[in-house]
This record gives sequence, C-alpha cells and structure tokens, in this order.
Amino acid sequence: MKGLLIVFLFLFFILPTKAQTDSISYRPKLKEVLLPASLVTVGLISNATYINRYVQRHAYRYSGGEKLRFDDYFQYLPMTSVFLCSNLGVKPKHNIKERLIIGATAYAIMGALVNGIKYTAKVRRPDNSTFNSFPSGHTATAFMGMEFLWQEYKDDNIWVGIGGYAIATTIGAMRLYNNRHWIGDVLGGAGIGILSTRMAYWLFPYTSQWFSPKSAENKGAQMVLYPIYSSEMAGLGLIVNY
Repeated sequence: MKGLLIVFLFLFFILPTKAQTDSISYRPKLKEVLLPASLVTVGLISNATYINRYVQRHAYRYSGGEKLRFDDYFQYLPMTSVFLCSNLGVKPKHNIKERLIIGATAYAIMGALVNGIKYTAKVRRPDNSTFNSFPSGHTATAFMGMEFLWQEYKDDNIWVGIGGYAIATTIGAMRLYNNRHWIGDVLGGAGIGILSTRMAYWLFPYTSQWFSPKSAENKGAQMVLYPIYSSEMAGLGLIVNY
C-alpha cells in the first residue's frame, strides 16, 4: 500500500485546490481519477497476492523464454504521434508550444511517480535481475503518451486515440512476454501513465502562464528544464520560449 499512498499524496499536494486568478478555475472530477486510481489499486492487489505469479507463469509458458525487445522503442510511439499526427491532416486540441508544455509536465510527473515508487517498494522483477519492478516504466511511458494522444485528437479523429490505446496495451503485454514485469507492475504503470497526463492537463492553466507573452516581455526568454529518467536511461529535457 506504500506505493498507492505516494500516488495520492503526490496528487493531493501538486494539484491546485483554488484558482489563483479569475481566469483559472478548475478542479479535477472524481471520474477523471477513478480509472487510473483503480488500475494502480488492482496492480497493488496483484503484487500482494498470487495473481502476479499465476499470470506470469502462463505468460512465460507462452513465450518460452524468448525476448522481443521492440517495446524498448515503441513505448515512445504514442507520445511521438502527438506531434506527428498534426502534420497528417488531423487537428489537435492545442498548438505545438502548448503540447510541448503539457508533454513535458506529464513526463516529469510520470518520472517522479514511477521512480519514487520503484525505489521505495523495491519489488523484485520476475527474471530476478533487479528490485525495481513495480511499477513498469515502459508501460507508464506508453500509457502517458496514449492518454495524451487521446486527449488531443479524440474530437477530430477518434481512431487516432484508439490506435494509441492498441500500442500502449501491446507494450504492457510485451513486458509480461519478456519476463520483465508482473501483471501488477503493468497495471500500476498504466494507471500512473494515464494519471500523469491528466494531471498535466489540470495544471496547464498554470504551467502555460510561464510562457505567456506578458511574462516574456518582463523576463525575456523562458525555460523549463525537466528530468528524463528510468532504469534504462537518464537525461534532461529542455523547452525554451523566446
């Protein structure tokens, strides 16, 4: 339950509860939190029961120990598609600068949640390689991008979002197939990925002000630096607005 506590504490402290200005007033609705919270909860239950080992035994029997590593790269496909689909005649909800801000915010929240829980829970991977199994970072990244893709394009072309769902679900399944994660890790990662993107949209009225023309006049160039970190990679992302 420690992982679930971290998620809800993060949600409680980072989300604004009151509008700072008359133009900003939004409170998340319960139904928007219900799906990701349910996925994380089921993931925790799976980790605490025999469900993990039951599912993994069947997944390993199906794969026969074979590993297909395309999930290392395809996890980023939904997020990349958010910026590519606008060049293919599909109309997004936000312009390129706004999508960059939302994407950076979602990635930062997802990274903080995933790694904070990974190195607190210290769950052993099914292949016994390390103790950072819960939640699945690959799955969180894929579902973060999937939710982003869905939110941006669902009003113009629902099939774009459905394609994102299919890719993200495939990534989650491959983490089981490759014997890198338990089913609880995958469900928890999916919930955190969806939650991270929704939180980025909730915070957008605030984060967008950092790049407003009024701020630019007073302060010159504006920059946001955010971490990109997982068990497989580490780096920094930078958004600059002049």
